[in-house]
Amino acid sequence: MRETQLPYCDLFFKDTHVILVMHEGSAMTIEIAAEITSILESYYKGKNFILITHRKFPHDIDLNVYKGRILKNMIGFAIVSDDPEEMQRAMEEQSLWDEAFTFFTTLEEAENWATSFFD
Repeated sequence: MRETQLPYCDLFFKDTHVILVMHEGSAMTIEIAAEITSILESYYKGKNFILITHRKFPHDIDLNVYKGRILKNMIGFAIVSDDPEEMQRAMEEQSLWDEAFTFFTTLEEAENWATSFFD
């Protein structure tokens, strides 16, 4: 597993999926999303993958990130949190995403879901 640490998040790369953990007090802006997308593009190089965002800490999200450049090989998106408010926000986000999108309360469930796409 490869790990990349940025000032606002950590990325944990696996063969089938990447886990994104935003730092406490940071925000997902269009600019940050563009930088992360470039890193994902470079790492996966056209190979299909799932993005799992493990929301350990509350953070703001500019919903316009869903209108930005989305990688065609990002075939699914999962949100992990045990916070009911995050589940409500995920419902808003789901309407903005065209591919597989789901919500889990544990990282293990999300990773099992992600790997099931590649079995």
